[in-house]
Amino acid sequence: MSYRIEISPSAQREIRQLPGYVRAQAIQLIDALGQNPRPARARELRERENIFRIWLAGRWRIVYAVDDNLKMVLILRVRRKEDIDYPSV
Repeated sequence: MSYRIEISPSAQREIRQLPGYVRAQAIQLIDALGQNPRPARARELRERENIFRIWLAGRWRIVYAVDDNLKMVLILRVRRKEDIDYPSV
């Protein structure tokens, strides 16, 4: 069953600012989350139920929430690892 994908305004800005090859990978990965919101390479954040992170091009992470009741994936952040502040998610 597929999930609807929504991207927060801040994540949209972050995606636009990515280098081209990373942006292309991000778009592919985000689209794939609609079919499988919990791929094997995704990890749930500690003490954050249903908030996941997945590596992108080695240095960037996509942070997203999964709502199984609404069948929705919400992309929260797409940032370099050192720029991520998980408590603000």
